[in-house]
Amino acid sequence: MIINKLSAEFARAVKSPELADRIRGEGAEAVGSTPEEFRQLIAAEVPRWRKVVQDAGIKVE
Repeated sequence: MIINKLSAEFARAVKSPELADRIRGEGAEAVGSTPEEFRQLIAAEVPRWRKVVQDAGIKVE
């Protein structure tokens, strides 16, 4: 499946010291997760951030 191939290539790329340093320099952390791990992360984060947006009264214009 193309998703698995892309995931493997991205995971390999983020392990390179040059790219990892560049990503850290931007204040982020490179994580080479699987598509399923990423899906689980998004599923956990959406409700949390939905509550933050609702509690703050943020509206889309």
